[in-house]
Amino acid sequence: MPLDERPPRDLRAHRQQTERWLLFGFILLLLVVGGGLIFWNYGWGGVLGGLACILGPLALGSLLWLLLVWLGRWAEGDG
Repeated sequence: MPLDERPPRDLRAHRQQTERWLLFGFILLLLVVGGGLIFWNYGWGGVLGGLACILGPLALGSLLWLLLVWLGRWAEGDG
């Protein structure tokens, strides 16, 4: 297919989708591999402690992200 016949690409949407999948993969890798190693060394008690240490800051970071998204929309007049 010649270059002039290709449909236009939305690079911003592609970047957002790629970043979303990378973040999802990182969290999944962290939980599966990290949880497996913790379980191997410390058992279920260690896994529960590790989940508490991971999910607590993740929840706070998510709340901060939501606040920033809301403030950005409010500043633009959409929220």
